[in-house]
Amino acid sequence: MTIPALDDLLSHADALPSLPEIVRHLMRSLNDELADVDTLAHQINADPAIVARLLAAANSSAFGLSSRIESARQAFLVLGVNRVTGIILATALIRRFDTQTQDFDARLLWRHTLGVATCARVLAEQTDIDPEIAFTAGLLHDIGQLLMFAAAPEAYAQSLALRKNEDISILLAENTVFGYDHAAAGGMLANAWKLPREISEAISAHHNPDDYCSSGNPLSDLIHVAEVLSHALDLGEQTNNRVPDLSERAVASLGLSWQSLTGRFAEIEARYDGIRIALGV
Repeated sequence: MTIPALDDLLSHADALPSLPEIVRHLMRSLNDELADVDTLAHQINADPAIVARLLAAANSSAFGLSSRIESARQAFLVLGVNRVTGIILATALIRRFDTQTQDFDARLLWRHTLGVATCARVLAEQTDIDPEIAFTAGLLHDIGQLLMFAAAPEAYAQSLALRKNEDISILLAENTVFGYDHAAAGGMLANAWKLPREISEAISAHHNPDDYCSSGNPLSDLIHVAEVLSHALDLGEQTNNRVPDLSERAVASLGLSWQSLTGRFAEIEARYDGIRIALGV
């Protein structure tokens, strides 16, 4: 069983299906106030499956809109480029990375990441962080797991078995088998994909934000808190669900408190159910 070193992991990235060009273009449009809505809508309309999922998600209970959205262009105008980017990214990832084997079920991973993304958006609404950038970072935070599985499926299956049999965290299991974890792998992949720096850093730091606090990236703290909150609410209903340790510094740095969040738990769960059903996971 060959296990690639972290520095060699990206050489296996071609084992992952490539993202559609429209998704890569949309990712480059994040925070671009000059992004042309008509051009983006025209590009999306070339993929009917993406349009169908976009409209289903946009009209789901997750967004609580009073009127129906009936076209990609209308979705951009009503929801904004960043929010539509998050929906389409989720659609593309779930379609392209739909790995289901005896050892690894990507759909369980996507349910979890949608839970974290939903929590991240709600948390961001109480801070100065863009909620849609937070949603995107939450959606991508575990992308390193896909890369590690694609590079060394037998070794990653061993990590999952170790996690289950020894009742340990996935980080400890990955480090035991690989010598590194999915947060490090995901951050490296995000850099290779040329994602915004704040998203790459948030992926790298989502389990250990205190190790990255000097970078001054509040999104890293937010994705960490969203990860803990998603596990606490058991969004995604993961097997062997473990609530990670929470960085009190991260919570304080965002100006949040658990008391202020408890009143939104039902809303978070409703939003999560809406987007999960709309995206078919």
